[in-house]
Amino acid sequence: MSIKAFQLITLYVIIISLYVFVNATPTSKPGFGKIDLRNVHISEIDPELLLLTKRDPQGTVELDLKNGRTYVGSILIGGQNFTILIDSGSSNLWIPSVYCTSTACTAGALYDPAKSTTYRMLPPPNNFTASFGDGASVNGFKATDTVVLGGLSITQQTFGVVTTFESRSYRGGGVMGIRFSQDRRFNAPGVIQTMKAQKVLNKALVGVLLNPSGPSYITLGDIPTEYSKNISYNKVVSNDTWVIAISDVQVDGNSLGIKSTTLIDTGATIMYGLANQVATLHGKISGASLSGNTWWIPCDTKSKVSIVFNGIPYVIEQSQLIRQKNDTTGLCRSGIQPQPDGITGIEWSLGDAFLTSVFTVFDFDNLQIGFAPAEATGSGNSGSGKGSGNGNGSGNTSNQVKKSNANKNSLNMLFFIIHSFIIASFLFH
Repeated sequence: MSIKAFQLITLYVIIISLYVFVNATPTSKPGFGKIDLRNVHISEIDPELLLLTKRDPQGTVELDLKNGRTYVGSILIGGQNFTILIDSGSSNLWIPSVYCTSTACTAGALYDPAKSTTYRMLPPPNNFTASFGDGASVNGFKATDTVVLGGLSITQQTFGVVTTFESRSYRGGGVMGIRFSQDRRFNAPGVIQTMKAQKVLNKALVGVLLNPSGPSYITLGDIPTEYSKNISYNKVVSNDTWVIAISDVQVDGNSLGIKSTTLIDTGATIMYGLANQVATLHGKISGASLSGNTWWIPCDTKSKVSIVFNGIPYVIEQSQLIRQKNDTTGLCRSGIQPQPDGITGIEWSLGDAFLTSVFTVFDFDNLQIGFAPAEATGSGNSGSGKGSGNGNGSGNTSNQVKKSNANKNSLNMLFFIIHSFIIASFLFH
């Protein structure tokens, strides 16, 4: 064999090795995960569901979801796939199990310990209970298992194995809480705390994009580059919940002089606030009227409502402000309602109806919440349309992934050219 032939063969082996390495390298950087979310109508979770009763740290809130939508994602527990509601208003992970024969447990996948090789039941006392405002309750026992979310894996995560679920409220899935504090009654770290402790995440950050008409997802460990430069942060003002200060509320750009605090709640759908402040807001919307404890507004109102944080106004999407129509009055239910009776400790709560207007970041290390406006994210009706996809969360909107794939394609093209050159050298040598 000639020296030139040996050199060509050596170069060929090196090129093939580099090709294998590049194509075996993940397109997303280590410690960065993503959970695609599905924007579903409540009836897709439970056809009979009319009310979802949402538990918050200080009480319960009953939300009318007859025409509502919510966002759900998927995770693996013990190698089994489950639909979950990701809830910034609570701390714990729980899932219905094969031991549950309640009607509320029959609509979705059930966790089966026998199908997991990493399942461990915690020693007694290991029972847990979660209470709901309609008198319902979730009961079960605590266990640990391997959990995979957004492509990232954690071991020995404590979660609730539901054995009774007496409720007509939320069926067909579980709940994963992402509150930064630990529930004293559950007495175990939440999923994000475990990911942080096991050094799975680059940073203890959770990003949320909720888009009614396009890709929706949760990011774990970092912020996609297309959003990071536009985020303004607000310090948390509570010791245990994602509560931040409202510096003002505006209608059509005019200040209402409202100063308050609000829970940022991914597990709720609409928005509510202190009754007198909500009345002041609707007093500036022409044609608004109060019936009982419910505010109604004209279905064709052009009024723009903004929530102001740290001096920056965020406009609520019109589709979220104008809710279902009352065929009798011709008015539409407002997306902002008075705080229900019995709630203490929380003045406002902003759920999905607000969060569709922004890209939201929950920063666990610095205890702050960040927002990027809709025009920066491309979400919602007024967005610039940066996002792409089919509306079920499967669209790839991360520039990091796009750039990585582009770089990989360029390297593959280079390998192809060099490979062709080497083959040609052999043939014509």
